[in-house]
Amino acid sequence: MKTEVVFIPACLPRRFGAARRAAIMFLCCFVAAAAQQVLGQTLRYDEHREVEVPDYATLRLGPFYSVITLSQSVGYRYTEGTGAGVDYLYDNSLGEAKANGSDFPMVTTLDFRNYLIIGRHTDLDISLNVSYAHYPLKTEDDALNVNLAQEGALGNVSMEFSPTPFLKGTAYDSASYHVDYVDARGLLDRYGGQKYEHFGNTAGLNTDWLMAKDENLAFSVARSDVVPRGTQFEDQKSVSYAETLAFQQQVNVFIVAGVNGDFSETSYFSTNRAPQTTSRSFSLFSDMKLTSSTKASVSAGYSTASDPSQVSGVEQTPGTMIGQASLTTQLSRKLTQLLSASRSQQAGFNSDFQVANNYQYRLDWKAEHTSAALYSTLSDVTPNNTDVSGYSDWTSGINVSLPLITYVTLQMSSEYSVMANKSSDAAVSSDPELNNNYNTWTSQIGTSLPLTRSLTFSTAIQHIERTSDFQSLAYQMNIFSADLTYTHTF
Repeated sequence: MKTEVVFIPACLPRRFGAARRAAIMFLCCFVAAAAQQVLGQTLRYDEHREVEVPDYATLRLGPFYSVITLSQSVGYRYTEGTGAGVDYLYDNSLGEAKANGSDFPMVTTLDFRNYLIIGRHTDLDISLNVSYAHYPLKTEDDALNVNLAQEGALGNVSMEFSPTPFLKGTAYDSASYHVDYVDARGLLDRYGGQKYEHFGNTAGLNTDWLMAKDENLAFSVARSDVVPRGTQFEDQKSVSYAETLAFQQQVNVFIVAGVNGDFSETSYFSTNRAPQTTSRSFSLFSDMKLTSSTKASVSAGYSTASDPSQVSGVEQTPGTMIGQASLTTQLSRKLTQLLSASRSQQAGFNSDFQVANNYQYRLDWKAEHTSAALYSTLSDVTPNNTDVSGYSDWTSGINVSLPLITYVTLQMSSEYSVMANKSSDAAVSSDPELNNNYNTWTSQIGTSLPLTRSLTFSTAIQHIERTSDFQSLAYQMNIFSADLTYTHTF
C-alpha cells in the first residue's frame, strides 16, 4: 500500500477507543474464561524508556558512541524499457533513464549512526546516510543522494524526567531531512514519483501520571514544522500543533481500556490552500490478550474538522465516525497472521482533510534462514475538497527469502497495485494522476553470495510495468544487474 507523506507528531498515542465500559466488562469475563496462558497488558506509563548504550555502537569516545559504515559497489547493469523520460527508482535513488543498454555503475555509500549520552536521562541520536552514484556510459546522470532506505538524515534529542515517583515525562526534539518520491496525492511512489525534499522538525512533551497501579492519565503536546525545498511543493510548508489527553485503565491482566481526546491545528503559508485548519476527535479504546497466541485491539470514536479562517465564518467539515480493529495471531512458532481495518479523518496532502478507510491482511513465515510474507492492503480515500478526486489504492504482493546452497540466498518479490479514481470531479487542468487510473506491477529475483566478511557478490533481475489509458503514465522497464560490494564498518 502506498503511504502518504504527512508529518504527524510522534507524541500522539492511540487515537481510537473501544465500546462502552459495560461491553468491556462483558468481554473481560469472556476472555478470562476462554484464555489459557496470557501475558499482562501494560499502561503507557510503563513504556517510558531508559537511557542506554545502543547495540549497534562499535566506536566510543567518552559518552559518544558511533558506528560508521563505508560501502563501495562496482558492477554491470543492462536496462531495456519503453516510455520517454521515464523516472524510476534504482538502488534507492530516483533517476531518469536516458538510454537503454549497458552501464557500469559505481556507488559509494556512507552510513553514520551516532549516539551521545548527555546526562542520566538525556540523550541525542543522529543518523545520516548519503551515497554518490556514477554512471560511466551515461545511461543515467550521476547523482548525490540522501539514501531513501535510511530515510535521510535524522536527529533526535530527548530527556526523561520524573518529578515525583508517580509522574514521568519525556521532552524531545526530532529533526529530519527527507528525500521522498511522491505522486500528485503525496503517496510514496517508488516507480514514478516526483522528488520531494523537505525538512521536518517535531518538538514535544509526553507526560504520564500513574494515578493508581492500574490507572494512568497521559498528556501530550507537540509542534511540527514542515519546510519543503524549492517551489514545487511550496504548499506543504506548514506549522501544526497537537494536544492529546488520554485515560488508561488496566481492567485485568487481559485488557487495557480507556478514553482518548485529540485536538490539532495546522497553519499553511501557501496562498492556494486554507491558511488554518483544526480537527478534534474523541474515542474509546481497548487492547486485549485473547489467548496466549492472539492479541486484539479495538476502538471507536467521532472526529470533526473545520477551517476557522474563512472570511464568511467557520467552514465546517461534516463529522465522521472513526475507529479501528486489529487481530494478530501466532498461528505457529514460525507463522504469524494480521488482520486490521480502520477509518480515520486526517489532513490531506492536497486537500484540507480526507476520510480514509484502510484494510490489511498479512501472513508472515519466519524460520532460521528462510522467510516469506504474503500481504494485501486496500485504501479508500475521500477528500473534502471538491477539486481533488477520491481514490482507491489496492496493493497485493509476496516476498520470499531462502537459502539455495551454503552462503547463497535467493530473494524474490512481486507486487501488483491498482490506483483507481472514484470520480472525474477533479479539474481537467489537474495532474494526470488525479484524473486517470493506472496499474503497477513490479517483480524482482536475485541472489546474494558473501565472498568474504567484507565482500559480497549479488545479482538481480527486475521487471517494472505500469499500464494506463493515459499514455504518459504508461511504461515498461527490465533491468539486469550484477554488483560486487565491499563493506567496512569502523
